[in-house]
Amino acid sequence: MPFYQILYQISILAIITVIGAGVYRLKVLNNDSKTILEKLVFHVTTPLLILTNISSLSVNAEILRNGLFVIVFAYLILLIQNTAGKLSARLLRLPPSQAVIHQLHTYMGNIVFLGFPVINAIYPGGEGLLYGAIYQLVSNSVQWTHGIIKLAPENRSGGLAQFKNLVNPNTVALLIAMILLLFHLKLPAILMDSLGGIGSTTIYLAMFYIGIQMAQSDFFKVIRRIDAILLSFNKMLIIPLLMAFLGGWLINRLSLPMSFLAFSVVIIQSAMPCMTLLVILAKRYGADDERAMEYFVVSTLLSILTLPAVIYLTELVQQFF
Repeated sequence: MPFYQILYQISILAIITVIGAGVYRLKVLNNDSKTILEKLVFHVTTPLLILTNISSLSVNAEILRNGLFVIVFAYLILLIQNTAGKLSARLLRLPPSQAVIHQLHTYMGNIVFLGFPVINAIYPGGEGLLYGAIYQLVSNSVQWTHGIIKLAPENRSGGLAQFKNLVNPNTVALLIAMILLLFHLKLPAILMDSLGGIGSTTIYLAMFYIGIQMAQSDFFKVIRRIDAILLSFNKMLIIPLLMAFLGGWLINRLSLPMSFLAFSVVIIQSAMPCMTLLVILAKRYGADDERAMEYFVVSTLLSILTLPAVIYLTELVQQFF
């Protein structure tokens, strides 16, 4: 995809985000609106986006094979990001309460609220969204085990029980879509049009939500945080680009049958800014939720610059496929 098209898509997201921040500042929307938007995106529009886009595909051996490679590369990237977060927290000599947030935010990305709309905009048709949803499953499996254990070490013995959190509207939608896909079943046209129409609003509602989050933060205060800037560049630029070129070379060297589309989705998801949900989890488990919010704001702002760069440079790796 040419660079101007990538920049165009990201610019659309940025404009919607600014409008969301503006209507909050004008008091058209408030905190209650933010809660409603969060619930709508997570429980309604995103699941319907996943269901209608993925179920409309035609399954084949290539898609199934690519899905397995997405799982392998996703776990590998999450491991590298987690290690980088742990090392950079030590380098910065952050106190334990801040180091935990720094480490978790380095691998927990905004792969639903921002990742899905970006992938669907760049790779319309559903296949890219399928790989993005598989990446989300992998991320969730780490988030609700390792993530919760790090946030609440006293609940370490219950870590495996957190797998129940994998059952959410998005994973249920993915499961239903996969069943329809594997058995070559199609939703009636009237359902596809109505449910698909609701799902298509995800990008607008999600960007409004992020706009409100950003409007509630002191930009000039948080943008000066060295630890937040280091985290953002590690998470959203250095590691994704390193994995893009090394992964592309490895796939070529070993002649691995993974498509560029699937590989590109993994890299894009790994380059997402910090996860919104971690701010909520930090509050719930008594961690440093203020620092979590600061990391979220800084990384989201910087992603306007880093995401187009990562997507554009990843396109150069296509020569390996």
